[in-house]
Amino acid sequence: MAPKSKIRRTLGEALRDGAARLKTSSSPLLDARILLRAATQIDDAELIARSDAPLSDPDELDFDRLVARRARGEPVAYILGEKEFWSLPFKITPDVLIPRDDSECLIESILARRPRDEALTMLDLGAGSGCLICALMSEFQKGYGVGIDQSESAIKIARMNAETLGLCNRSAFAVGNWLAPVGGAFDIIIANPPYIADTERSALPVDVLDFEPERALFAGVDGMDDYRAILAAFAATPGLIHGDGLLVFEAGERQVGRLTQMVKETFQAANVAVIADLKGRQCGIAADFRLIKKRD
Repeated sequence: MAPKSKIRRTLGEALRDGAARLKTSSSPLLDARILLRAATQIDDAELIARSDAPLSDPDELDFDRLVARRARGEPVAYILGEKEFWSLPFKITPDVLIPRDDSECLIESILARRPRDEALTMLDLGAGSGCLICALMSEFQKGYGVGIDQSESAIKIARMNAETLGLCNRSAFAVGNWLAPVGGAFDIIIANPPYIADTERSALPVDVLDFEPERALFAGVDGMDDYRAILAAFAATPGLIHGDGLLVFEAGERQVGRLTQMVKETFQAANVAVIADLKGRQCGIAADFRLIKKRD
């Protein structure tokens, strides 16, 4: 008697099965679809058109392995090794934070305050994957960007991303503690330092707490330690930002009020404004030394 042939799952069945295994995710169906695309190397349109087509054995094995990783809490970006930010692709590893769409409001805030055709010098403190400084360089195409991070592994990734995006000839990256490696003044300084309070640790989802680099998340009892360190460095070394420069910080909602006060105390000549995302959530501050009206 001939052996019975294996009944393979269809693409549609695999998608539904994957979503069912990812119930602890906030977006199980989306995660399953992304992982199925990665396993099969086909796009959403083809997934829909071929939903009744059977999975090959290698694709089914790959998909089940990817779903198992996600089911253990590993973020999709780390599983795939990449994440899109500002419509640009970035290589991502567990050495760096995963770029968040929320951080795009920092880029939008800068674009609202500076013309794209200016040849600006830009500094990113805590560069991580390089997503912020690379996004800025993609918009300010006459500009030059510098990224600083305490992690040598992160700087390697940031440099690699800049090279992949064709930005390495307009950028430099260095390992160091915030402003310590910096020489000269910059037109734009952007920073997304750790700002989660130690007391909020238990409230974080597993995919953040167990997988993203702790050194890039937590900043003391109130989440303000790194803001204090950065602003103290500015106070100790005047002239790191041009007289008509722009300083932009990302911040958590709980830190925005106190950070605004701290920045005003450090830079009394600056016009300090709160940055909000599209939902109205406060997500940072902009300290503008240029006496021009913000362009909305």
